[in-house]
Amino acid sequence: MTAHPDLAALFQRHATDLAGYLRRQLPCPHLAEDLCQDVFLRLGQHPEPGRLEEPRAYLFRMARNLVIDHHRRRCSRPTSQPLDDPALCLACPRPCPEEATERRLCQLRLREAMDALPPRLRQALTWHRLEGLTQAEIGRRLGVSERMAGRYVTQAIERCRAQLEATL
Repeated sequence: MTAHPDLAALFQRHATDLAGYLRRQLPCPHLAEDLCQDVFLRLGQHPEPGRLEEPRAYLFRMARNLVIDHHRRRCSRPTSQPLDDPALCLACPRPCPEEATERRLCQLRLREAMDALPPRLRQALTWHRLEGLTQAEIGRRLGVSERMAGRYVTQAIERCRAQLEATL
């Protein structure tokens, strides 16, 4: 399909001005270029584009109508939401069965490691990690020095870590 010679002449004469007008009417320059092309495509459907009395006015009226149509379509569509929005996350809030099983196994191994500790070490570690007591408070409760209470906690952690690593 070849372009009608009158249509090609109209395009060369008015395309730059028409595209500038559309760029001022629309937020996106690419959309303006697309609508400019649409104007000339629609003009190509006119039976005799070369016989228009005011071709420039006709082109600008078509462009204005396309801008109006674009705004109407945009307003009638629901606004889109970005796909990376956290509200669109479909992940289940509960852990998957594998994670829950792994967590239970880890807790079981830790409990076994704690049970294997001598009572003083287990008590010092429990007070330190679960109740947040200081070494001085642990020492007072166990009737030992602050430094010895720190050693108990350190030894308990090292023994638990060694037992946990041995079970892996």
